Amino acid sequence: MTSRTLCICRRAALGAALLALAAPLALAQSGGLGTIDFPNSGNEAAQKDFLDGVRLLHSFEWEDAAEAFQRAQAADPDFALAYWGEALSHSGGHHYPPGQDMSKAREALLKLAKTRAERVAKAPTDREKQYLESVHILYGPGDVLERSEGYEQALAKLSADYPDDLEAAAFHSLALMRTKVRGKESLRVDMRAGAIAQRVFRENPDHPGAAHYVIHAFDNPVQAPVALYAAEKYADIAPAAVHALHMPSHIFVQHGMWDQVRSLNDRSYQASVARAERKGLSPARYSYHALYWLLYAYLEEGRYEDGQNLLDEFEELTKRDEMTSGMKETWMRMDALNTVETRRWKPQPVDDLVAQLDSEEPQVGHRTAGAMLYARGASAAETGDVDTATKAHEGLTKIHEMLASDENPRGAEQALVMAHEMAGVIAKAKGDKDGAIAAFRKAVMVAESMEPPSGPPGESPIDAPIQPAHELLGDMLLDTGNAEEALAVFETSLERTAKRPHSLYGAARAAAAAGDEEAAADYYEQLLATPERGPDLPGLEDAEAMVGDTTMQEN
Repeated sequence: MTSRTLCICRRAALGAALLALAAPLALAQSGGLGTIDFPNSGNEAAQKDFLDGVRLLHSFEWEDAAEAFQRAQAADPDFALAYWGEALSHSGGHHYPPGQDMSKAREALLKLAKTRAERVAKAPTDREKQYLESVHILYGPGDVLERSEGYEQALAKLSADYPDDLEAAAFHSLALMRTKVRGKESLRVDMRAGAIAQRVFRENPDHPGAAHYVIHAFDNPVQAPVALYAAEKYADIAPAAVHALHMPSHIFVQHGMWDQVRSLNDRSYQASVARAERKGLSPARYSYHALYWLLYAYLEEGRYEDGQNLLDEFEELTKRDEMTSGMKETWMRMDALNTVETRRWKPQPVDDLVAQLDSEEPQVGHRTAGAMLYARGASAAETGDVDTATKAHEGLTKIHEMLASDENPRGAEQALVMAHEMAGVIAKAKGDKDGAIAAFRKAVMVAESMEPPSGPPGESPIDAPIQPAHELLGDMLLDTGNAEEALAVFETSLERTAKRPHSLYGAARAAAAAGDEEAAADYYEQLLATPERGPDLPGLEDAEAMVGDTTMQEN
């Protein structure tokens, strides 16, 4: 099979042309966004746009949902639920408060009537009044937690009062997840939310929100198998939604299904390009979130040249005037990920990154600076420049201290892991193997206190740092002759991040060194089973030498 990497610009033009033809049909039919049953009091002219808006809400296509609800309002100016939907389109993402736009949500409601009582009075049924009351709570007085909990309680009552209303149940599932920050404290509510979403999914297998919320509820290494069926179906349920094409990869990455992660994020990115072209938007509106995941899939398949081509093409886009700083930072983190995953070390200075940490207007955010400092520091240490690596360590330590002192210290633990990792890398470069192991143990201890990653390293401030700590410790233990402990560490790594090639290769080498040839062969076979693997897959030659290439594929 030849490389699937194509010029981003060329793929964009093709994708735009195809989607422009398909979009009207996809949005008009339930197959493009899923199927829902939402009886309402709007007139016939408003129905299509209103139902499209609700389906778009379920797939987190906020802007398109708002536009659909506005068209429904134009068709039926007194249709209360059309204003409910537009207000909800400003609710942001999976958890509050990120993305929530209170002023726009309240403006949407004010278009219906000036006061809450007048707005509710325009809803002709008790059920529709409850829907409208729920968003008044969501955008009413109180802090984030009070509003989130009040909103969830309102939807719980609505769903209980109307048990046949699958929309109430679906929105209640999402609302439950919004009452807790994702992590250990959310486990119980995530389970409840997932159970509700699964019930909706059983009753309506084409429901976009049900499949979507099942994925969110079980987005962790332990529970991911529960959401595998929903992940396999969601992209087919709502192929017209950019986010629906990406979201299943949250479960596929937990299973090490790199071909699925690659395919879906390629489709998601191309759909975002086509959408931007169709709506006359700039490249700043492409889904670079999907592009990050696409790069990670290429790297895990050992297709390093495809990944580098993708990076180079993205870098050209970042030079355009309309590109935002956020998009440029995404490229920087992707570049750091590429350096660490490929082990293609490229010495670069770190003084500029360290100096900007003291600036009141830093050039890049702490998360991006941390990833870049680690990649550059590791490159320096691996090429013998301990002084530069030491500066990187000082910068990472400072980032951790700055984040830990914040009221909301997102990313502080991630920075601490990388600081310990860099200390270990420096010790290793100095020949201090015991010091390296001690530092890597600290990194692993902090990493295991965090939630297991739900995405590529370094992509989120609460996920794994750009370099998985277990792999560093496992490699060092193996290098010092501690094969059995190294194997245990690599096995833990694989429990947290399934089928990562570096961990599979490490486990195979550790098992062989410990005298367990059967286990070593099993790990090598798993490595060789990587779909559409590339020539740079870690351990490929050793695997073929030990077990033979029984899974040879044309690449």
